[in-house]
Amino acid sequence: MNNIRFAWRNLQKDRFYSLLNVGGLALAIAASLLIIHYARFEYSYENVHEKAEHIYRVTLDLYRGGEYVTTDAETYPAAAPELKLRIPEIVDYARMENLKMNEVSDGENKAFLIDKIFAADPAVFSIFNFQFIQGNKQTVLRGATDAVITETIAEKFFGNRNVLGQTLKIRGHIVTIRGVIRDVPENTHLKINVLLPFSFIEKFGHKVDSWTGNNNYLYLQLSPGVDLTAFNQKLRKFSEEKLKNEVFTAEPIKKIHLYSHKEFEPEINGDARTVNFLLVIASLILLTGSINYVNLTTARSVERSKEGAIRKVLGSSRLSLIQQFLAESLLINILSFVLALIIIKIAAPIYLNLVDKPSNTSIFSDAGFWIMSIGLFVFNCLLSGLYPAFVLSAVKPVSVTNRSFTNTPKGSWLRKALVVSQFSVAIIVLAAALIIYQQLVYLRSQQIGMDIKQTLVVRCAGGEWDSLSLRHRMAFKDELLGIPGIKKVAWAGSVPGLDKGFMNTNNAITRMGDEMHAGFNYYHYVIDADFIPVLGITMVAGRNFFPGSENKHDVIINEEAAHLLGFPSAAAAIGEKITLQSDNSKYHTIVGVMKNYRQRSWKEAQMPMIHSYDENPPYGYYLLKMDGGNIRADLTAVEKTWQSYFSGHPFDYYFMDEMYDRQYKADIRFGKIVSIFSAFTVFITCLGLLGLTAYNVSRRTKEIGIRKVLGASVAGIVQLLTKDFVKLILIAIIIATPLCWWSMNRWLDGFANRITIQWWIFAGIGILAILIAVLTVSFQSMKAALTDPVKSLRTE
Repeated sequence: MNNIRFAWRNLQKDRFYSLLNVGGLALAIAASLLIIHYARFEYSYENVHEKAEHIYRVTLDLYRGGEYVTTDAETYPAAAPELKLRIPEIVDYARMENLKMNEVSDGENKAFLIDKIFAADPAVFSIFNFQFIQGNKQTVLRGATDAVITETIAEKFFGNRNVLGQTLKIRGHIVTIRGVIRDVPENTHLKINVLLPFSFIEKFGHKVDSWTGNNNYLYLQLSPGVDLTAFNQKLRKFSEEKLKNEVFTAEPIKKIHLYSHKEFEPEINGDARTVNFLLVIASLILLTGSINYVNLTTARSVERSKEGAIRKVLGSSRLSLIQQFLAESLLINILSFVLALIIIKIAAPIYLNLVDKPSNTSIFSDAGFWIMSIGLFVFNCLLSGLYPAFVLSAVKPVSVTNRSFTNTPKGSWLRKALVVSQFSVAIIVLAAALIIYQQLVYLRSQQIGMDIKQTLVVRCAGGEWDSLSLRHRMAFKDELLGIPGIKKVAWAGSVPGLDKGFMNTNNAITRMGDEMHAGFNYYHYVIDADFIPVLGITMVAGRNFFPGSENKHDVIINEEAAHLLGFPSAAAAIGEKITLQSDNSKYHTIVGVMKNYRQRSWKEAQMPMIHSYDENPPYGYYLLKMDGGNIRADLTAVEKTWQSYFSGHPFDYYFMDEMYDRQYKADIRFGKIVSIFSAFTVFITCLGLLGLTAYNVSRRTKEIGIRKVLGASVAGIVQLLTKDFVKLILIAIIIATPLCWWSMNRWLDGFANRITIQWWIFAGIGILAILIAVLTVSFQSMKAALTDPVKSLRTE
């Protein structure tokens, strides 16, 4: 207890250093804990499922000949039953098909657009852990019209009452609610709102026993102890018997969120590289804060060594001195942790929003957070306290009393190494933030081959195929053109910027009489004759669709598709015939080739696109090109027109350029996180440099006084005290540059289109680091240079 009391007195005696110590450590601890909490959440995906260790997802590797092309997260529905019969290691399976967003109504006065609607096998409830509030998981999804909904959907339609037996209407089909489950936790890749029987896919035009449409996710529960490599060999053998240019592969579901980035994932997954990069930053920030404590403590080593020497003369043992200095470290860490928790409490809502995690998440109610905090506290106490304690307790009384106490070369080199380490870290994170920013600017500044500005997208209503609904849809489109601010209107089955899941994919498209160019992944959706003019897409050969039924067997492709199909030029493709696996018609005629446009962002490779024609089916989107004169009035007019034709159906709209830009959301978020924590790192590093400058000034006080007496100028003294630190920063630049270049090149390799890292980035960041260091050092050096030399000499 006495040690703590003496430690508290020492902190009060030198409040400036105490504030630097506590403030720097608190910022470092708060930043580190926030990052580590986020990383723990990312790595916790699928832990909500008790059988997660035994659950695997089957994906589909696509090949062209023997050359790998890509991997589809979806498989064929007919595969699951046969695999269960053929491979004994399979305990059970569940197929799940994402029916995307659909209009759901209660048949009376409530209708909402609901996404994450899945058709699934009943075994989904025995493989995964979905908590039932109402209903029996043993019996649900057995009937053809059964439905299981989440508590949020139940409350949206029916309030808090018992909803079993109630009905909903989904794309014109009546379903009966047989179960209600709790909302699915955030840390699973399967976010579900509604579950329907797997046979429900036939109402959407798909077959449960199809070997031609790979539209469903296949999950397997395997026996404990199964060797994944051997199991995948069995899947390969099965694939060779059933498929051509395609191979089934199983992957653990716990690897999906951070390591799987396949075509048609059910959601945008995280990235292990990003999480690990942030963990490295967290470690470096914490290390930087601890280094500050060491530097700020040793900066006062002359004064504290006298204290230790006097205590030794009075009979204190070295062990008691070590305990005293460790007590001081403990007290500073306690104060720092308390302040860090206050910072976390204040910053948590902003931080959770920044990392796109639920704002209702309580960090402090997480037991893992406290275990992690306690471990970090103990580690930091030892890391920041041991070196000063052992160094200062080892001072001999005679070396202080006869004024021969100096710092050993070993200690001097250690402090310099710590400064180099700190600035190396600061340079790396600053350069990383700049490179991330440049990459985003590059991607967002590229031409996308179409004009998406002032384009309003309205989702089609309902899902009915009857003639009255068709006439309403056609009349709605015609009436929109009567609104003064609407220049053009088109319809499309999908829209640029939407996830690939809103398109069909096909790797079995071939030219008539040419099997050489099979095996590539093509993307296909239907459009009308106004789609190309509305978006201003350029035709490089052939023509656009004609309005009307004569386009039934016609297709328009882009330049990339023409290239992959083996045509020497766009013009050579006109009039040629290709197959479409998803269509009953054997051949379709290419009537036009459009210039490549970016259906998806520049983060991804150019997609080979194929468009067929349809005038106005009951799904998809209207595209309204607006003049931008009075958007609010035009939007009101569009909604009024909507209500006159589709009263009772939700009016769902967005602007295409805003939705398109959301593809960069995760990268923008990552850039912001790195920028914020790089600022933290630089600030904490400056605190450490300030402490080391204070140490250097205190050590050379007499020298400074003598130089001033001999006529040295203030500028000369500042230069004297600054030049050594500039040398250290130059060393840090040399160390940081190759490390940052290597790590950021690895990050950039994750993009299909990327920048080349330029040398001037590191030169600019290096100059900035030197300026920051010079300003920090000059602040303390100026105080020493302006001190009366008489006072300086008296200190000795």
